[in-house]
Amino acid sequence: MKRSVPVILVALLAFLLLESVSASDPVLWKGTVCDNVKYQKSIEAVALTEDAVYAACSYRQVMNSTGLVQVYYLGVLSAFSTNGTKLWENVSGYTVKLSPTRDGVIAGSFGALLKFDENGRIVSLYDVVNKLYDFVVSDGVVYVADGDFFLYNGSRSYKGHVYAVKLGGNLTGIWNITFDDMITRVRTGNGIIYASSGFPSGYVGSFQFGSLYGISPEGKLLWNISLGHWVRDMEVWKGNAVLGTGWNNSKGRLYVVSSTGKVLLNESLFYTEDIVVINDTAYIGGYDGRNGTLVAVEMSSGKTLWERKFPYRVKTLAYTDGVLLVGTGRFQSRTENGTTYIYSVGNLYAINPEDGKTLGELPNTGYVRDIAVWGSEAVIGTASSTFYVIDVSAMKGSQKSSICGPGFMVLLAVAVILWRKFT
Repeated sequence: MKRSVPVILVALLAFLLLESVSASDPVLWKGTVCDNVKYQKSIEAVALTEDAVYAACSYRQVMNSTGLVQVYYLGVLSAFSTNGTKLWENVSGYTVKLSPTRDGVIAGSFGALLKFDENGRIVSLYDVVNKLYDFVVSDGVVYVADGDFFLYNGSRSYKGHVYAVKLGGNLTGIWNITFDDMITRVRTGNGIIYASSGFPSGYVGSFQFGSLYGISPEGKLLWNISLGHWVRDMEVWKGNAVLGTGWNNSKGRLYVVSSTGKVLLNESLFYTEDIVVINDTAYIGGYDGRNGTLVAVEMSSGKTLWERKFPYRVKTLAYTDGVLLVGTGRFQSRTENGTTYIYSVGNLYAINPEDGKTLGELPNTGYVRDIAVWGSEAVIGTASSTFYVIDVSAMKGSQKSSICGPGFMVLLAVAVILWRKFT
């Protein structure tokens, strides 16, 4: 009977050991949008509030009728409660960005800016001329960027606009500016509206262009700078524009430009996908031609504080609860019985913004396309019909501890002592 005691104790210690090294699941729940759509689809835009989760699934419908190929950009926006119950769903078109309001949500669709109320009804719509790629809300005004390019007889041309739209009961136009350029990003800072041009996500091409424009709140063009390469993302730091460019799917530059159009920083970088600025540090994700890359850059000096590599392209970033969330991935294809299927692979990482070390990982999410945060929670949109709602604090501990760590050694020593005592 005496010999059975250590067996029980060792089993108990083994159980405690497994508990100590296992990671808590950061996924609170996951949902789907337009999973019945047969076309390749992607959740390009998500949003999160205290009361609701929003996910917009977008896809292209290609039709070949009498020799004419027509492409329709379609999509669906769904709202869920914070526990995963679907609240409503409505047609939204191909949606690239969402911004919650006090009584609903604004959606940037390729053809228009849409305002949904809390019940999912479209209560106002503001049409744009070209494809809407970006918008930003500032002091009750929505600044919208649209653009497109046109090929004719071997020549190409670009068109774009910046619109100022009053955000009230209805979306009402205040002013707009027309550019011979493809405007794809817009931000505000220091009394200036910054607008930039270049091919956004999903486009490829050998021809290069890219500029930054400074616009007054009254809609007057103040200055412009030609950069020569696509502006892939833009944020604002202390009223200055922070831009990451890209070309050849591997190279790029980092710029900081003042509200008067003065270039304060111009450094070589990689192909930029997303920028997040926290205090005086910019976190920039993208692709260097071989690996996904993430760097932390000190804005005042341009000094790289740390750099990380990832198996897949770093597509999107978000910061909350002291954690930098990093969404990565890529598209892949396989052929079965003569049919080619497109699918995606990718992972979500929780990174310590101070040193770039991995705090946790959510593997096999698929290509992460967008992240939205609220407090200690986040919603993750992927290149499929699936999105995830996660507990960011649990992500901090989702890296499994090594079995040879100090905790294991202590448990092993206790087990040996108990074994000797009872045998």
